[in-house]
Amino acid sequence: MVKSVNRKNNCTVHFMVNEEDMKELNRRFALTNFKNKREFYRDSIFKNRIISVDISGEFRKELRELTSIVSRNSANLNQIAKAVNSTGIIYKKDIELIHSGLELELSFLAKFREKVSDYIINEVIG
Repeated sequence: MVKSVNRKNNCTVHFMVNEEDMKELNRRFALTNFKNKREFYRDSIFKNRIISVDISGEFRKELRELTSIVSRNSANLNQIAKAVNSTGIIYKKDIELIHSGLELELSFLAKFREKVSDYIINEVIG
């Protein structure tokens, strides 16, 4: 006679990962207080919000522009730091250059964040 088990969780989820991914899963699991991996996986899946944003077209263009702005600001800052470290002097012009670069970066980030938020609210959630 086959004994029937009445379980609340009666569905199986199965997926394969490579060794590198498995090591990363084990590393992350070790950093938690979960008693078993089942609960860790369930919590990771159900309690984290996953949003997929298509970064093609306009978003890709703006992301490239943001990357370019950040890269230029970083290069300018590195050049100024090198000059200050070798001479011990920082010029007002250099401080103004850093300030204007950061203002441009922050302005662009604020606009980009607003567009991403609007996209998430209108396309993903709404």
